Amino acid sequence: MRILSLDTSFSFLNFSVVEDGILRLVHLSDSGKKTLQRLPVELKKAGIEPAEFDAFAVSRGVGYLTSLRIGITFMKTLSYLLSKPIVSYENLELLLRYTYSSEGLFAYLRVSNNLFIRDDIGGEVRIYRGQIPEGVPVSLKSMREEVFGSRQILHEFFPFSAYGGLLAFEVLKERPEGEDPFSLEPLYLKPPA
Repeated sequence: MRILSLDTSFSFLNFSVVEDGILRLVHLSDSGKKTLQRLPVELKKAGIEPAEFDAFAVSRGVGYLTSLRIGITFMKTLSYLLSKPIVSYENLELLLRYTYSSEGLFAYLRVSNNLFIRDDIGGEVRIYRGQIPEGVPVSLKSMREEVFGSRQILHEFFPFSAYGGLLAFEVLKERPEGEDPFSLEPLYLKPPA
Protein backbone atom coordinates (compact mmCIF):
# COMPACT_ATOMS: atom_id res chain seq x y z
CA MET A 1 0.00 0.00 0.00
CA ARG A 2 1.39 3.41 -1.04
CA ILE A 3 0.32 6.43 1.02
CA LEU A 4 0.90 10.09 0.21
CA SER A 5 0.92 12.13 3.43
CA LEU A 6 0.73 15.93 3.54
CA ASP A 7 1.35 18.39 6.38
CA THR A 8 0.64 22.08 5.82
CA SER A 9 0.35 23.06 9.51
CA PHE A 10 3.03 25.73 9.47
CA SER A 11 4.90 27.91 6.97
CA PHE A 12 6.85 24.95 5.58
CA LEU A 13 5.40 22.38 3.21
CA ASN A 14 6.03 18.77 4.20
CA PHE A 15 4.93 15.63 2.36
CA SER A 16 6.01 12.01 2.55
CA VAL A 17 5.54 8.70 0.81
CA VAL A 18 5.01 5.57 2.90
CA GLU A 19 5.00 2.22 1.12
CA ASP A 20 3.92 -0.91 3.02
CA GLY A 21 4.83 0.73 6.31
CA ILE A 22 8.27 1.87 5.12
CA LEU A 23 9.13 5.53 4.70
CA ARG A 24 10.32 6.05 1.11
CA LEU A 25 10.40 9.86 0.77
CA VAL A 26 10.34 12.91 3.03
CA HIS A 27 10.10 16.30 1.34
CA LEU A 28 10.34 19.61 3.18
CA SER A 29 10.40 23.05 1.62
CA ASP A 30 10.13 26.51 3.06
CA SER A 31 10.38 28.99 0.23
CA GLY A 32 8.32 31.77 1.78
CA LYS A 33 5.64 31.40 -0.91
CA LYS A 34 2.06 30.55 -0.05
CA THR A 35 1.09 26.87 0.27
CA LEU A 36 -1.45 27.00 -2.55
CA GLN A 37 1.22 28.31 -4.95
CA ARG A 38 3.86 25.78 -3.91
CA LEU A 39 1.92 22.55 -3.43
CA PRO A 40 1.38 21.49 -7.08
CA VAL A 41 4.88 22.63 -8.07
CA GLU A 42 6.61 20.77 -5.21
CA LEU A 43 4.64 17.58 -5.87
CA LYS A 44 5.54 17.71 -9.54
CA LYS A 45 9.24 18.35 -8.77
CA ALA A 46 9.27 15.27 -6.53
CA GLY A 47 7.65 13.14 -9.26
CA ILE A 48 4.49 12.61 -7.23
CA GLU A 49 1.46 11.47 -9.24
CA PRO A 50 -1.48 11.27 -6.78
CA ALA A 51 -3.36 8.73 -8.92
CA GLU A 52 -0.52 6.23 -8.30
CA PHE A 53 -1.23 6.11 -4.55
CA ASP A 54 -3.55 3.72 -2.72
CA ALA A 55 -4.44 6.12 0.10
CA PHE A 56 -3.85 9.60 1.48
CA ALA A 57 -3.06 11.09 4.89
CA VAL A 58 -3.30 14.71 5.96
CA SER A 59 -2.61 16.83 9.04
CA ARG A 60 -5.61 18.49 10.65
CA GLY A 61 -3.49 20.61 12.99
CA VAL A 62 -2.71 22.27 15.24
CA GLY A 63 -1.41 24.95 12.95
CA TYR A 64 -2.23 27.95 10.80
CA LEU A 65 -5.85 27.54 9.73
CA THR A 66 -5.48 28.85 6.18
CA SER A 67 -2.60 26.50 5.40
CA LEU A 68 -4.39 23.60 7.08
CA ARG A 69 -7.58 24.26 5.10
CA ILE A 70 -5.59 24.27 1.84
CA GLY A 71 -3.87 20.97 2.66
CA ILE A 72 -7.04 19.28 3.90
CA THR A 73 -9.12 20.48 0.94
CA PHE A 74 -6.44 19.37 -1.51
CA MET A 75 -6.22 15.86 0.00
CA LYS A 76 -10.00 15.52 0.46
CA THR A 77 -10.45 16.38 -3.22
CA LEU A 78 -7.88 13.76 -4.27
CA SER A 79 -9.50 11.16 -2.02
CA TYR A 80 -12.95 11.86 -3.43
CA LEU A 81 -12.00 12.16 -7.12
CA LEU A 82 -9.74 9.10 -7.10
CA SER A 83 -12.01 7.04 -4.76
CA LYS A 84 -9.11 6.38 -2.37
CA PRO A 85 -9.24 6.27 1.45
CA ILE A 86 -7.95 9.12 3.56
CA VAL A 87 -6.77 9.29 7.19
CA SER A 88 -6.19 12.47 9.17
CA TYR A 89 -3.68 12.98 11.98
CA GLU A 90 -2.96 15.57 14.61
CA ASN A 91 0.62 16.72 15.11
CA LEU A 92 0.68 16.97 18.92
CA GLU A 93 -0.44 13.34 19.07
CA LEU A 94 2.39 12.42 16.67
CA LEU A 95 4.94 14.16 18.90
CA LEU A 96 3.77 12.04 21.83
CA ARG A 97 3.40 8.79 19.90
CA TYR A 98 6.81 8.95 18.17
CA THR A 99 9.00 10.47 20.89
CA TYR A 100 10.57 7.73 22.93
CA SER A 101 10.96 8.35 26.63
CA SER A 102 10.73 6.30 29.80
CA GLU A 103 8.98 9.25 31.45
CA GLY A 104 5.52 10.70 30.89
CA LEU A 105 5.40 13.41 28.23
CA PHE A 106 3.25 16.31 27.18
CA ALA A 107 3.51 17.95 23.75
CA TYR A 108 3.25 21.61 22.84
CA LEU A 109 3.40 23.76 19.71
CA ARG A 110 3.09 27.52 19.28
CA VAL A 111 0.70 28.85 16.64
CA SER A 112 0.72 32.66 16.41
CA ASN A 113 0.08 33.91 19.95
CA ASN A 114 -1.28 30.63 21.31
CA LEU A 115 0.54 27.72 22.85
CA PHE A 116 -1.30 24.43 22.27
CA ILE A 117 -0.78 21.46 24.61
CA ARG A 118 -1.71 17.78 24.64
CA ASP A 119 -1.12 15.78 27.85
CA ASP A 120 -1.33 12.29 26.40
CA ILE A 121 -2.28 10.41 23.23
CA GLY A 122 -5.90 9.98 24.29
CA GLY A 123 -6.07 13.42 25.88
CA GLU A 124 -7.56 16.64 24.74
CA VAL A 125 -5.76 19.45 22.92
CA ARG A 126 -6.07 22.73 24.74
CA ILE A 127 -4.65 26.23 24.81
CA TYR A 128 -2.03 26.75 27.53
CA ARG A 129 -3.38 28.98 30.30
CA GLY A 130 -0.50 28.90 32.78
CA GLN A 131 -0.93 25.49 34.37
CA ILE A 132 2.03 23.29 33.44
CA PRO A 133 1.04 19.66 32.85
CA GLU A 134 2.89 16.81 34.53
CA GLY A 135 5.66 15.14 32.57
CA VAL A 136 8.50 16.11 30.30
CA PRO A 137 7.65 18.67 27.60
CA VAL A 138 8.27 17.65 23.97
CA SER A 139 8.23 20.00 20.99
CA LEU A 140 10.34 21.37 18.15
CA LYS A 141 13.57 23.23 18.84
CA SER A 142 12.22 26.22 16.91
CA MET A 143 9.29 26.48 19.37
CA ARG A 144 11.19 26.30 22.65
CA GLU A 145 9.32 27.86 25.54
CA GLU A 146 11.38 28.96 28.54
CA VAL A 147 8.27 28.64 30.76
CA PHE A 148 8.77 24.86 30.75
CA GLY A 149 12.40 25.00 31.89
CA SER A 150 15.50 23.31 30.57
CA ARG A 151 14.35 19.70 30.98
CA GLN A 152 12.64 19.24 27.62
CA ILE A 153 12.83 17.00 24.58
CA LEU A 154 13.20 19.28 21.59
CA HIS A 155 13.33 17.78 18.13
CA GLU A 156 15.59 19.57 15.64
CA PHE A 157 13.38 18.24 12.85
CA PHE A 158 10.13 16.29 13.13
CA PRO A 159 8.58 15.32 9.79
CA PHE A 160 4.89 15.32 10.70
CA SER A 161 3.95 13.98 7.26
CA ALA A 162 6.26 10.97 7.66
CA TYR A 163 4.91 10.00 11.07
CA GLY A 164 1.37 10.77 9.89
CA GLY A 165 1.87 8.45 6.92
CA LEU A 166 3.14 5.68 9.20
CA LEU A 167 0.17 6.14 11.52
CA ALA A 168 -2.21 6.12 8.52
CA PHE A 169 -0.70 2.81 7.38
CA GLU A 170 -1.54 1.29 10.79
CA VAL A 171 -5.05 2.79 10.80
CA LEU A 172 -5.80 1.51 7.29
CA LYS A 173 -4.85 -2.04 8.28
CA GLU A 174 -7.70 -1.91 10.81
CA ARG A 175 -10.10 0.33 8.83
CA PRO A 176 -9.31 0.04 5.10
CA GLU A 177 -12.11 2.47 4.22
CA GLY A 178 -10.36 5.29 6.11
CA GLU A 179 -12.33 8.36 7.14
CA ASP A 180 -15.18 10.17 5.47
CA PRO A 181 -13.39 12.88 3.46
CA PHE A 182 -16.35 15.24 3.82
CA SER A 183 -16.04 15.22 7.62
CA LEU A 184 -12.36 16.23 7.72
CA GLU A 185 -11.79 19.70 9.12
CA PRO A 186 -8.88 21.46 10.78
CA LEU A 187 -8.62 21.15 14.54
CA TYR A 188 -10.47 24.20 15.91
CA LEU A 189 -9.91 25.23 19.51
CA LYS A 190 -11.34 28.66 18.90
CA PRO A 191 -14.38 29.16 16.69
CA PRO A 192 -13.33 30.21 13.16
CA ALA A 193 -13.81 33.91 12.46
